[in-house]
Amino acid sequence: MKRLGALVSCLLTAVLLLSACGTGSGARDQALTIWATNVNVPILQKAAELYAKDHPGFKLNVVEMANDDIRSKVTIGLQAKGQGLPDAALLVDDGIHGYLEKFPDVFVNLSAKGFDEYRSQFPGYKVDSVSLNGDMYAFPFDAGPVGVFYRTDLFEQAGVDASRIHTWADYIEAGKKIRQATGASMLSYDSTDSTVFTILLSQQGLGYFDEQGNATLGTPQAQNVASLFSELKKNGLLIGSPGWNAWVTSLSSSQSATAITGAWLIGTLQQQLPDQSGKWGVMPLPAFEEGGSQSANQGGSSFVISRTSPRADEAYEFLKYFTTSFEMQELAMEGGLFPSYLPTYESKLFSEPVEYFAGKPVWTFFADEMSKIPSVLYTANDIFARNEAIKVQAEVTNGMDPAASLQGAATRIENRVQ
Repeated sequence: MKRLGALVSCLLTAVLLLSACGTGSGARDQALTIWATNVNVPILQKAAELYAKDHPGFKLNVVEMANDDIRSKVTIGLQAKGQGLPDAALLVDDGIHGYLEKFPDVFVNLSAKGFDEYRSQFPGYKVDSVSLNGDMYAFPFDAGPVGVFYRTDLFEQAGVDASRIHTWADYIEAGKKIRQATGASMLSYDSTDSTVFTILLSQQGLGYFDEQGNATLGTPQAQNVASLFSELKKNGLLIGSPGWNAWVTSLSSSQSATAITGAWLIGTLQQQLPDQSGKWGVMPLPAFEEGGSQSANQGGSSFVISRTSPRADEAYEFLKYFTTSFEMQELAMEGGLFPSYLPTYESKLFSEPVEYFAGKPVWTFFADEMSKIPSVLYTANDIFARNEAIKVQAEVTNGMDPAASLQGAATRIENRVQ
């Protein structure tokens, strides 16, 4: 029995040694891991299948997470000097610059690896959002060009021609006619979020901080935004909906004649308001002054690679393929995403009529917007300013003077970020 026990012991030792060797070899064959949000998962998986045809042995593990979870886990990983991070992750653009400021050298410098070759094939504002000191640190992916989605039937009932709305003053006058003729307000927005405020600020080329780190809520551009909220409310043209579901309900119940948001609303309307097919159109943002900017971006995301990844080179090659492939961007578009890779706009998918929008080629409208969108600066402190913007929205729609509200917000931000 002792001999048998010794033999078993030797065999177990041999198995463990072989397993250890196998683990070392397997580490080189492990799948590339990317964190991404739900709609991106099947697109990445399909891309991996196609990529593997020319790269035998390539494997991809996509971990599905919500944007907030990715943001939280990436922050924890960066604070731990890269520990626990995946090989790559899809991050919302407005948070990338803040990471680069607070955690230098944690993401792979794509310019140093040669990605500048593709720089001109993406919109300038998108490149700026993923760059620091002139170098790119993320692969630009989807975007959120903004438009004013409007109910064509309500406009027609009120005798309003959308093509004649050029400024926000025009928009307010049109809203008064629509309100009188249909009972609908002109605009509804999520009052628990700063999305519309941010869009209207970025339309004027501003983020929440300037290059010197000064808060912009005290600027004339912020005054324009707060005053617009105030005027819309005074004229009974604004609905503050508390949360996403309430906002969608305001659209489905015809309480609001317009919605200001990114191109992704196309999919939301088609899926959640199918009975309103043929009743929606899209027009540019009105300008704050005649001839002023009528374009902005909302959302969008890009891929970063962790410098601690043992498969950083593999991640670079795959993501370069994924973000600069015409075929992959068409795949993303069919999955409901708006690509930022400029050559994709030549795809027939962009010129096809969309039945839901009365046969209009709405994708062409948004593609044309991409080259007009101003660049804005994102910072690590934006979250504080966005919270203050929500407070400003609430104050001015409850009658507070816009200038006083903005001054209070600017002071609180300065005290917070000092």
